[in-house]
Amino acid sequence: MQMSSIMARVGALPISIAAMLFCAPALAQSGWGVWATPDASCTDVQAWYGQQNIQSEPTGMRNIAYPEGNATYWAGLITGALGSSVTIKGQFPAARYMGIQVYDIEHNVRGAIGDQEINPDSGSNNPYRSGSTTALGTYTVKLVFGATPSTPAPNTIYSDGLTEVGLVYRVYYANNVKSLYGSTTSPKLPKIKQNGVTLSTCAPRPILPKSDTVNGHIDKYDFTGTIPLDTRPVTNPPSLLLSITNPFTPFYPSADNNYMSALISRQFMTAPYDYNMVVMRMRAPTFPNTQAGEAPWLATTDRQVRFWSVCENEPLTTGVARCVADGQTQPLDGTVTVVFSDPSNKPSSSQLQTWGASWLPFGALLDTDVVYNLDGEPKTNADGIYYYGFILYRQTLANPSWTQSMASVGQLPRSQVKAAMGDYYPTIGYCRKSDFKTLGAGCIGL
Repeated sequence: MQMSSIMARVGALPISIAAMLFCAPALAQSGWGVWATPDASCTDVQAWYGQQNIQSEPTGMRNIAYPEGNATYWAGLITGALGSSVTIKGQFPAARYMGIQVYDIEHNVRGAIGDQEINPDSGSNNPYRSGSTTALGTYTVKLVFGATPSTPAPNTIYSDGLTEVGLVYRVYYANNVKSLYGSTTSPKLPKIKQNGVTLSTCAPRPILPKSDTVNGHIDKYDFTGTIPLDTRPVTNPPSLLLSITNPFTPFYPSADNNYMSALISRQFMTAPYDYNMVVMRMRAPTFPNTQAGEAPWLATTDRQVRFWSVCENEPLTTGVARCVADGQTQPLDGTVTVVFSDPSNKPSSSQLQTWGASWLPFGALLDTDVVYNLDGEPKTNADGIYYYGFILYRQTLANPSWTQSMASVGQLPRSQVKAAMGDYYPTIGYCRKSDFKTLGAGCIGL
């Protein structure tokens, strides 16, 4: 997605949450906090020295900026004189989606190229366009430090006139869930060559046992924290907001994503309301099930999106609790339901199956747990972490012919969005466990 395409999205609803990271010592002077330090054993002169995935985060220090739980992000800071360039050589991953994007220090996406836009190297295959989904070809992309032309060159990203950018490599939903980078061959990560020198690359961090991560057990406990001093404006029912990604979208979004979000609160789980869960229901977009062997390029023909997911997040830290991706849901007559609650109020497996529902934890910490916010400040139950929740629904690369996607309705007045999306617009509200058992999503608002 070149800047001309990104700029076309400007003017949509302004509120957005997305995922991104990049780090370098220079960022510490601008309030970048946690991203000022490279990963352990990495240095700031290496490529991809920051990795984000909750399964590889022992402390959760990098679980910030609302990441997708089935995705991995690698990043670093790249500087160059105007007119110079950097070469990025990589192998297409066996995954649902990959993209390379650049950001400015003000959190804006300034240039991007997605998998299906990349021409493969001569004699090689791009599995995101057509042909074999197992022959993972190679590619060469250039980052040019300069203004973005009206007609960008093939396989080229531009810094939009900047001499320092954050470079981010995203991989969504690897076919092999035990592989964060979507391949078992070398190179695992793209190689970056600048000024004739190939930068050394930090090795990808492995998936850790859940017991070795703070995030690994947040689905096992009920909330025991306090009401935070940092209050948030919440409503009953929760208010849904649509955001179409543009260069002014905060939290470093993917240029190929659009989002719907809703803030939820435990205040409605006490008297006089006494709800104990939040339920969300919608018609599910069709997608290429790459985990079952389908080709990702089917999204350009007879599927509605490349990828979609629903995540529960912690808004005081911007960390993700858990996500359910498209292929992990259990639709009922094309409709999916997601239940958010503490474990004690989780519906039984048979109830979830009856109503075509998936469960996501609201999230909770042990009193001994410590997590971190965007500035790297430690937070605990005493700060009210997981008192609030932030539900985030993503759509990646919607088929342009699908008129009910977020991308298609995003330029409409807010009052027209729900009608335009029809059954694909989520219904969301607070429920009681007993009502969900007998009514499913019909419990909303009772």
